[in-house]
Amino acid sequence: MIPPTLATAAVSDSQMTFLDHLDALRSALVRAAIVAGVLIATAWFFSDRLLEALLLLLAPGQKVLALGPAEAFSARMTLALWTGGLLAVPYLMFEVWRFVAPGLIRDERQFALPWMVASALLLYAGIAFALELLLPTMINMLMGFATPHVEARLQLSGLLGFSVQLAGGCGLMFQLPLVLCLLVWFGIVSPKMLASAWRHAVFFIALGAAIITPGDGPSMLVLSAPLIVLYFISVGVATILWRMRGKKAREERTGE
Repeated sequence: MIPPTLATAAVSDSQMTFLDHLDALRSALVRAAIVAGVLIATAWFFSDRLLEALLLLLAPGQKVLALGPAEAFSARMTLALWTGGLLAVPYLMFEVWRFVAPGLIRDERQFALPWMVASALLLYAGIAFALELLLPTMINMLMGFATPHVEARLQLSGLLGFSVQLAGGCGLMFQLPLVLCLLVWFGIVSPKMLASAWRHAVFFIALGAAIITPGDGPSMLVLSAPLIVLYFISVGVATILWRMRGKKAREERTGE
């Protein structure tokens, strides 16, 4: 059964003109911008504490240098933008869902909502992994390449830019299970193909880790290991989805 609210929305959606859709999209974008702006402003209010917490996490016991008069301000602004933007992701996905849901059939709605939730969770998991484990490991290791005549010091803008790039890359790479499950659900690949291609998967995961990280062995291993585990978990989940897909196809043939 389709809930009455969604059924009504689906009917009204079919009667909407192109301009009505544009107006609904504009309203959704305005609401999303307001929410994101409020969260970014809130993050800016706490940006000093957020920056201190981040530095204690990435470089405990070390002083970080701000070499320009505006560098500390720029770092706090960057951190506020990223923090507020990440906190706004669930609401942004809600607005996307509210905009597209009336035009979807029941099966598509049942599939789209878990996909969006899983995507947000995997994004947060990848960023948390980078901040908690990968970045501290890499920073300590890279700082160790200094020589007696080279003093290893951390610059604020360089450290923050490096952290944002790596955390964002991890968040994207943690979407791997979702991508594999989508490919299986739409019949592009099968779980058997994924299982038999595990050697190729390990190679490309290592290649992706080498691109995101500086390419050294320890940091590649730290990033590659959870992604390889996620790959094999994805094969198991894909197997379940493949069986569900086959069962659904049989039911549709039987109904015909």
